[in-house]
Amino acid sequence: MSSSYSVSPRKSKLVFIAAVIYLVVFFALASGIFNAIIEGVGAGSRAFILPTRSAQTLVETIVMTFILFIGMGGAIILYRAGKAGTSKTQVAFLVSGFALITISLMLGFTLVNLKG
Repeated sequence: MSSSYSVSPRKSKLVFIAAVIYLVVFFALASGIFNAIIEGVGAGSRAFILPTRSAQTLVETIVMTFILFIGMGGAIILYRAGKAGTSKTQVAFLVSGFALITISLMLGFTLVNLKG
């Protein structure tokens, strides 16, 4: 007896929405949202980037969250490279995946470097 599982389109959409919300919350926490809420407001500066590593603004946290999403996009593209049908497609996925990861690393290090 073979059993097949099917997910209705509505449940599939709910799972996708739940996954996106989970990733946004996880990346926001990894970017330091609590530090931005507690220390950033206390710094009282209207600057985009605070020149200290002990505090950050909410804008810095949002930018860092986007940088993490860029890196995750690169990792997903690298995963897709393993499932590509042709070698040409595989090379394109590998190049673009590593390019996105490199861009996210460069942006992250630039942000840290600007903080001093």
